Amino acid sequence: MYLFKKKALFSALVLIIGITIITNESFAQQKADSAATISGKVVKAMSGTALSGINVQLKELDKKATTDDQGMYRFENLKPGTYTLEVKADGYKPWSKKVTLTADGKTVDVKLEPSM
Repeated sequence: MYLFKKKALFSALVLIIGITIITNESFAQQKADSAATISGKVVKAMSGTALSGINVQLKELDKKATTDDQGMYRFENLKPGTYTLEVKADGYKPWSKKVTLTADGKTVDVKLEPSM
């Protein structure tokens, strides 16, 4: 009887360890799949001067980022796929681009033209 309990306990332990390993690999894969970034710089088209305080949007996710003092923006923890990047700013023509994001991430620089 003691030997049976020992084998049952060992089998249960092996099963729990196996499930834990599979679950951890699954979560790690999900995290890797959603760890991509889109980043870039927003500048004036004519001079290349960085524009700060500009709103950049990922249309499909309704996510927004604002450029910093160097004109840089960043979206993190994204799943690979195709997104529409939009920039609308007072005094400039609207800018839009379809971006195909891979797990490696993507850099998309934006040159805004003044509106007439």
